[in-house]
Amino acid sequence: MPQSKEQIAAYRKEYNKKNKEQRAAYAKKYYEKNKEQIASKTKEYYENNKEQIAARNKEYYEKNRERWLAYRKEYYENNKEQIAAYNKEQVFARQKEYNKKYYANNKEKNNISCKEYYQNNKETLKVFRRFNKYGISSAEYDNMLEEQDNKCKICLTSFADITLKNGRTSAHIDHCHTTNKIRGLLCNYCNSGLGFFKDNTERLTNAIVYLEHTQE
Repeated sequence: MPQSKEQIAAYRKEYNKKNKEQRAAYAKKYYEKNKEQIASKTKEYYENNKEQIAARNKEYYEKNRERWLAYRKEYYENNKEQIAAYNKEQVFARQKEYNKKYYANNKEKNNISCKEYYQNNKETLKVFRRFNKYGISSAEYDNMLEEQDNKCKICLTSFADITLKNGRTSAHIDHCHTTNKIRGLLCNYCNSGLGFFKDNTERLTNAIVYLEHTQE
């Protein structure tokens, strides 16, 4: 049996070399069985030794910088496709989790920033929302306004004469909720009315008959 440190190290190296596959299989089996405990201990060790780990990593990198850069370059060249396709779902999941934590830790600051951005970019955001929801560009929207003489398509009230308390535009894009076809621009009242009647022509007709028969 080896006695000195050098002999012990050489013996272990030779043993590991001869039993590489068995040791790898054992390590994999052990990890699968104890992954939660391993992860917990690793996290605890890292939290308790952040500064030492960072210093050790920095020292190692400085001593092996050229070798490390050469290894990274060689690895990248040999694994371009795998790297490009590397675990996109996990990357997105990590980014989502990071965004969630960041928002939770900076909620007040983020709300102030969003409010300020909204105040400075109202028109841009309005155009973006309109295109994102209805697929209508600014030019198409302006053409619709011009074709309707800047008036509601039902009550013919000028949009310029309608002032909303929240400061939003009085011209609403009306569309069929079944086909998503754009039907025209309506004022807030007419648009809401169609919504309350759920675009049901029979109900609207009954409402007209009701009004006609109840007028004095």
